[in-house]
Amino acid sequence: MYYGVDPYPLQVDHKDINSLNNDVDNLRLGGPVLQSQNQRTRSNNKSGVKGVGWNKQKLKWEAQIKVENKKKYLGSFATVKEAAEARNAAVREYWPKEVWSANLTDIELL
Repeated sequence: MYYGVDPYPLQVDHKDINSLNNDVDNLRLGGPVLQSQNQRTRSNNKSGVKGVGWNKQKLKWEAQIKVENKKKYLGSFATVKEAAEARNAAVREYWPKEVWSANLTDIELL
């Protein structure tokens, strides 16, 4: 839009996930897959890590990722850190580099 071209059917995406930061360098075109991958951690997330949740039956942390609109189970883990490491590896393997910054967990903070 900045360059006078209608991006349809693509959508404008904010690289840093801040919808108020409309600097041209922060904007890029992307489809629905990129839009769904480039999101903040949900407010109801108990682990604090995207794609990692607690399984009450197994009493373990489970990691998952969406690939081609299907959930991919990454395994059960004793600690959140192990589950986050597995998810980070899957993000690097399955998703484009453009969304890594918004989806990789800093393991040192866990």
